[in-house]
Amino acid sequence: MPLGKFIHYIKGGTKRVYLDYAAATPVHPDVYEAMVPYFAKVYGNPSAIHREGQEARGVVEHARKRVARTLAIRPEGVLFTSGGTESNNLAISGVVEAVHAAGRAYEDMEVISTKIEHLSVIETLKRLEQKGVNIVWLPVDDEGLVQAHDLESLLSPNTVLVTIAYVNSEVGVEMPIKQITRTVRAYNKKHDTHVLTHTDAAQAPLWLPCELDKLGVDMLSLDTGKCYGPKGMGVLAMRHGVQIAPQMGGGGQELALRPGTENVPLIVGGALALTRAQDTWEDRAKIVRRLRDILLAKLEKEVPGVVLNGSREHRVANNVNISIPGIDSEFLVVSLDIAGIAASTKSACSGASGGGSTVVREITGDEARATSTVRFSLGEDITEAELERTVVAVKTHAEKMQHFEEKGDVD
Repeated sequence: MPLGKFIHYIKGGTKRVYLDYAAATPVHPDVYEAMVPYFAKVYGNPSAIHREGQEARGVVEHARKRVARTLAIRPEGVLFTSGGTESNNLAISGVVEAVHAAGRAYEDMEVISTKIEHLSVIETLKRLEQKGVNIVWLPVDDEGLVQAHDLESLLSPNTVLVTIAYVNSEVGVEMPIKQITRTVRAYNKKHDTHVLTHTDAAQAPLWLPCELDKLGVDMLSLDTGKCYGPKGMGVLAMRHGVQIAPQMGGGGQELALRPGTENVPLIVGGALALTRAQDTWEDRAKIVRRLRDILLAKLEKEVPGVVLNGSREHRVANNVNISIPGIDSEFLVVSLDIAGIAASTKSACSGASGGGSTVVREITGDEARATSTVRFSLGEDITEAELERTVVAVKTHAEKMQHFEEKGDVD
């Protein structure tokens, strides 16, 4: 079944426009079909030594090899997790705890990151800070980008990890990961240190290459729920030789770094989704980038006051994050939902907390922009007609709000 028809089917035949692919994607029909047998027909525990268990073990290891080939690493460098959040936690805390176990005090360690990271990174860093680890914040410019020379000035003998997202989950800015890793490697070589690099790549597989060697990173986090795979499935990919400490106690699964019975159906589906995403990312990005630019151009033309958040040039192919100062972003998203259009104000993991976008606030310093943001994230099946409908809905809402304000009906 073609993806467009499948999405129409799972939406119950409604004519809604879904523009929140950065939060969640539907499971692709091929991925769905691949998972089905492993819910009931192949049901053994992969740790069991009997035939049923070993059949499940073979399936898991086949999926691991598939992901390893896709990311160009060794199979033992692929850890299956519950999603991007767990992968980020395991990577960051895992490095710090491994270094601590080797004899270094928390107070003698530094981790470098930015204040516009995903909440799973920010909260993990806060917990490490409470233990005594020094968190060094790398500045971002008004386009949401970091500069390699700023990173170079912050690296020190105490630095153990640099963690910066490949693609920002809210404004879609693509960070210069290759420059960042080159800077860290040069520092390591010059000072005989061993600073590791990690990137949250949850938003990347559909639109950008994710091979670790091409990016130069030591660790990379993925979430298959962002690339037409199942939710609740993620990967932490690690270069050979990287040492991390487990963050949970239990069995010996996943090299004893992520204990717990493997979720065989999700592993099968997630591996296929990641492979599919990476095999076709260039063609997909080219098509969707054109549609993204059409949407942005029409919004800027039809809706007064629209301003783009984040870099226009260094931007992932499917992201349009705008502010309309004077418009309440949550009210706008509700209005769009009523009109049959799904969008968001910020990343799904921070959306329930209310308030403005901390990312937009950090890069612009403008509270009006932070509280009037809306994120449109496109999928590979989006049409120009759906984008036109979206522009009309945004314009209509903005005009109504302006009318009410002029009449004094709103504060």
